Amino acid sequence: MLKRLLTPLVMFFALTTFAQKKETASDPEKRTDFLLSYTVKTKDGERLGYKNRHGKVVIPAQYFSGFEPDTLYEHTFVSGKNGVQGIDRTGKVILIPFIYDNGPDYPQEGLFRFVENNKIGFADLNWKKVIPAAFDFAEPFKGGITKYTLGGHKVMDGEHWYWTGGYEEGYINQWQQRFSKVTGLKAGKREAWTKEGKHVLLNQTGKIIKVFPM
Repeated sequence: MLKRLLTPLVMFFALTTFAQKKETASDPEKRTDFLLSYTVKTKDGERLGYKNRHGKVVIPAQYFSGFEPDTLYEHTFVSGKNGVQGIDRTGKVILIPFIYDNGPDYPQEGLFRFVENNKIGFADLNWKKVIPAAFDFAEPFKGGITKYTLGGHKVMDGEHWYWTGGYEEGYINQWQQRFSKVTGLKAGKREAWTKEGKHVLLNQTGKIIKVFPM
């Protein structure tokens, strides 16, 4: 039986499905141009593809598995011979997700990680790449910022792994402003120092709301 992959991504797809429907229809509940997954048996096992609601094949069955839900509006994740990929409704690969907890990275604060040329970047719920892939490792967003590392390598620790080493660490917000040092959030604000040495104040979304005098 073809495996349908269930992870915390169920919530991810509830969010991304809403986003992609809202993006193109004034009344999302009435949108009818969705695709539905289907499976066929081959000599190599079951394969998954997508048909429109009239039963016409739009994306031929070629994937090993898919992720919930079965309905495709603008994009979805599938697993095939090239690993897990994010595709659009024509089957074109949009992005390669960062794999976390045995599945595509799920969003934190509206952003999730993708991989390109062995570097990590961030995309939004509409799968727009808002932070180019430039980091060897980056944590999920928290309090409006993410901690990144340039250089370094993965170290396995049993079934888990961690990132170590590197020649530069820092923080970045969704506007691609980089910081060398930040303090913890307090009352929804934090102090930070840019790579250029400016002392600034960030709100909980990571936006600069004040620049302190030098």
